[in-house]
Amino acid sequence: MRLTKSHVVSGVLALALLGATGTAWYFAAQARTPAQRAEETSEPDDSVITVRVDQDQLIDTIEFDAVLDRTGDFSVQAPAAPEGIETALASDIPLKVGDEVKAGTVLLEVSGRPMIALEGDVPAYRDLQEGDTGPDVEQLQLALQQLYGTPKTGTFDSRTASDLKKLYDHAGYDHATTSEEVITEEDEGDAGTEGDAGEEDAEGGEENTGGAQTETVERVALPASEIVFLPNLPMQVSKINAEQSAPVTAEEPVMVLASGDWKLEAELDEETAAELTALGGDAELEYGSGPLEGQEVGNFELDVREEAGETDEFTGEEGEAVEKTFAVFEFDADKVEGIDDLAPGEEQEVTLIRARSAEDALIVPLSALWTDAEDRTMLTVLEGEEGKERHIEVDVTLRHEGRGVVVPVEDELSEGDKVVIAWRDRGNG
Repeated sequence: MRLTKSHVVSGVLALALLGATGTAWYFAAQARTPAQRAEETSEPDDSVITVRVDQDQLIDTIEFDAVLDRTGDFSVQAPAAPEGIETALASDIPLKVGDEVKAGTVLLEVSGRPMIALEGDVPAYRDLQEGDTGPDVEQLQLALQQLYGTPKTGTFDSRTASDLKKLYDHAGYDHATTSEEVITEEDEGDAGTEGDAGEEDAEGGEENTGGAQTETVERVALPASEIVFLPNLPMQVSKINAEQSAPVTAEEPVMVLASGDWKLEAELDEETAAELTALGGDAELEYGSGPLEGQEVGNFELDVREEAGETDEFTGEEGEAVEKTFAVFEFDADKVEGIDDLAPGEEQEVTLIRARSAEDALIVPLSALWTDAEDRTMLTVLEGEEGKERHIEVDVTLRHEGRGVVVPVEDELSEGDKVVIAWRDRGNG
């Protein structure tokens, strides 16, 4: 079939008409009246944020931390710097908090020399050496007796010296010694006769020493700074204040050791102290995480103590004394698993249960509550697909951590009901 010129022209005109119609339709579709544009650019309808009413038990609690410690402690003071050393340094700290201290344990190394623990009631107050006598020598012998069977003679004799060497060898240090020049006399045959000596004195006026000589004698010694007598052994390291390679001074103990029975006590804030004071023996307490978790909480006593106030960091002046309340708990240490491996200062979480709701109480977020003009506590409930609002009055019987137990005054409220906690874009409405 052949296309004539008139057919081609007709086709072009049809295409042009179709294009013009489409363009017109497009612009017509984009056209909007002012009212339509205002409607499309206006803010969306108000929306609300809701949560569903929960049915469960709510428990109002206060949690606080108690500290597991021992009833007795002993502060280990730093020794003076060794002779010839300007500043005493903690050259080695062989122990850590919780370690056991027995007779012969090296507590600390200061400027290369040990501080060795031994049992005794009286602190070392002088350096000792072979030949010394006294009650402090007896105390040393009794302490060594527990380790090596040293006899108590009251005299620092050769057996005491030998056992002291063993103590230092076991600790890994050389024992201390002292040197002394001692005058000795020559044999009688080498000295002049008594008559000759008398004549010489008379003639020359010089004193005859009788051929005396001196020799250096080395004796085993025990510096007072290297022995720490402790009233009870074994003990436990409760706190270490010394720092590796740092100076040690007498201003604070280098270490605190603990002994005696275990105790559990908590420093209370004002709110917790008031609650426990009011509840007394009726307080319901539970142990949370810690060494006593799972045990029943025993009796407790409240102890009010006066403690020094905080020291002003600028003036150095100590603040006024303040009263603090502590709760001291009874517990059976034999029931605590691994009690021998615990270190003083272990924390134990304690929970005070102030109130419990019924197990099927209705619970809502406290943010859902509001107060009307008559000072009533209200909830807004959304009902149906349309979200019709219903305001109901409620009583709040228990609050805890942002949630509350509510009881409707007259209207009904059920588990699963949707209550409003916030309005979005409502403005002041």
